[in-house]
Amino acid sequence: MIERRAGLILLLLVLGITAYRIWVVATNGLTLYVDEAQYWYWAQHLDWGYYSKPPVIAALIAGTTSVCGDSELCVRSGSLLLYPLSTGLLFLVTRKLFDTKIALLAAVLFLTLPAVSLSSTLISTDVALFFCWTLALYAFVFALDSDAWDDWILLGIALGLGMLSKYTMGIFLVSALMYVFVARRFDLLRNPKAWGAVLVMLLIIAPNLWWNWQHDFPTFKHTADIAAGSAQGTLHWDEFGEFIGGQFGVFGLVLFPLLVWVIIKGQVAHKPLLLSFALPFLLIITAQALLGRANANWAAPTYVAATLLVAAWLWGKWKMLGIALLLNLLLGLAVYHPAPLNHLMHTDLQKRLKGWDVIGEQYLALQRQYPDALLLSDARDVLSELVYYARPQGLHGVSWNPQHYLRHHYDLVTTLQDKVGQDFLLVTVQPLSADVSGYFAASSALTPLHVAITSNYKLDYNVFLLQGFKGLVSQ
Repeated sequence: MIERRAGLILLLLVLGITAYRIWVVATNGLTLYVDEAQYWYWAQHLDWGYYSKPPVIAALIAGTTSVCGDSELCVRSGSLLLYPLSTGLLFLVTRKLFDTKIALLAAVLFLTLPAVSLSSTLISTDVALFFCWTLALYAFVFALDSDAWDDWILLGIALGLGMLSKYTMGIFLVSALMYVFVARRFDLLRNPKAWGAVLVMLLIIAPNLWWNWQHDFPTFKHTADIAAGSAQGTLHWDEFGEFIGGQFGVFGLVLFPLLVWVIIKGQVAHKPLLLSFALPFLLIITAQALLGRANANWAAPTYVAATLLVAAWLWGKWKMLGIALLLNLLLGLAVYHPAPLNHLMHTDLQKRLKGWDVIGEQYLALQRQYPDALLLSDARDVLSELVYYARPQGLHGVSWNPQHYLRHHYDLVTTLQDKVGQDFLLVTVQPLSADVSGYFAASSALTPLHVAITSNYKLDYNVFLLQGFKGLVSQ
């Protein structure tokens, strides 16, 4: 009876909160962020890999948009689908380790985490990573108890799909190894079923490895560059402080310091297991922040196991739990309805998610005047946003890259080599220089693209008609 009631309560909460988030995304009028627009472009050209990410994000968007179209809501709907599923998995694994009441509490905490509230309204690689990490933890916990082939195979599938979502899924293996040593479960290293899970993972990621091999490993190089950051042998205490401060916004103003307390002194069942799947991720990304740079959300999978840990410790401490939940709900509401904060801070917190639809219309008006000219730009954000919001014929956008650099996906998949004689519409923040115009028979300035978001934040781009591309050897 308790389990049925808890399941019904959780279902109603998930449906209610998800319906509210759907309404927010459908009515907030926010344009796609540059990464979201780029992922949509990838979804139009499905492959086993892309310059900066593995392929799951593109496949997810391709799946949702094939059902409901290419609106911002449909592009972002993968988040609205996967977070409820992640919440359900979290409920099941918590119930396995503790009981139904703590499982319900953990699910509620997870569903209302500030990071989940924000991420639910956007589409990013963290969405699939969260789901795969939670599924892998579920499978691992059940496999420890059952040692059944289906649980181990499910773990391998979760690991493989997680690696195809974001390579930091590999930290799960570090966590599993940490658990082996902390819990002295060395038998797992001799278990052929555990190695079978690793084999399943490798089989799933093999096509992405082959794609990288064929393209000189661009995703691995990009990931390595991010990991290296700007480290020059010095410690970046400013980045470290910013990252740690950001964790209050990811996990919660009360929950994050509470997590630190529980890690140090809290007594919770299954603490070695849960710490093994929380600490490594947090410590690795914290070290990355100290040595170079790390965004606050990069450590997000930490908070799957951390939510279980904190929920178990919080049970019965109703006042503290109420404060933690209330603050997280308020943070979530501030994300969805930022007008009061905007007024207080004299800014627009969502300014980077506005204006590109207008810019797209302005560009499209120029494109109609010169229908044979291809979109050309030296910036990833311009190519991503205009391909989505202007939809040039054939989704053709070409990267201005005469030096053959590899800076982003458009450098990888577009070329100027076969465009001799072609006309272009160059969209750039820069004035037209002789270094560019020298490659063309004629050039002229067109009406700039402009939209004012706030008094001090505007989108301004110059547009030039470049006619008769001479080729890369002529200047």
